[in-house]
Amino acid sequence: MKKIPGEIIEKGDITIKSDSKQQPYLIRMLDKNDLRAIMELQDNVLAKIEKREFCVPIPAEEMQLMFGDKGESVGLFCKDKLYAACSLLFDIDYENNMAREVDFSNEELSLVAQLELSLVDFDLRGHKLQQKLAEILAQRAEKRKQSRYLFTTVSPYNYASIKTVTSMGLYIAKLCKMYYDWDRYVVYKDFLKPIKLDTANPVSIPSTWLAEQKQLLNDGYRGFSQYQVKNDIMIMYAKII
Repeated sequence: MKKIPGEIIEKGDITIKSDSKQQPYLIRMLDKNDLRAIMELQDNVLAKIEKREFCVPIPAEEMQLMFGDKGESVGLFCKDKLYAACSLLFDIDYENNMAREVDFSNEELSLVAQLELSLVDFDLRGHKLQQKLAEILAQRAEKRKQSRYLFTTVSPYNYASIKTVTSMGLYIAKLCKMYYDWDRYVVYKDFLKPIKLDTANPVSIPSTWLAEQKQLLNDGYRGFSQYQVKNDIMIMYAKII
């Protein structure tokens, strides 16, 4: 799929929490001229987020990669202000390739695309924008046919992000320490040959039970869905068929 700087993806109306009024929005592909707006959005989100491990900050020099030949980004604007952004890399350095965590071969590593950044202003929380923008990039990656696998990571304690990735068909494949020694799920999907799971016989387990989840993953299970019970996030696992 050819990249078109500033390509408009969607237009519509959306309610902003701070004034409870419907405002017109625009979703478009981002370019290097949007870098400052993305970094400001990241700063605003990090300043308000409850747990820092929910969002891994990306420095400006790495964000530049999302605009060139290695990736692309999409954003939602209201009144020319960037309220949400998502980025994907489809040409990934060996050291940063998440598929290494699940022992992919070098050939498979070259077929990986990664969702790297997902930011939503608190004024627009509740509209499933994280999933909406990620799905736009995932669909574009699949149509581009240069990538077979879509990877990303999420915190076991971030219900919204877990729900986003499982709704997109990504499965939890590993639980490990990443970044600042934070607990992270490594999740991915295979565009060509999706993994088949025995979802008729699921096993549900709290996301805080790390050792038990690691054992399930080692035994050939994958996390495919979630639900909440009071303050607990329950992860649903099923065995690979």
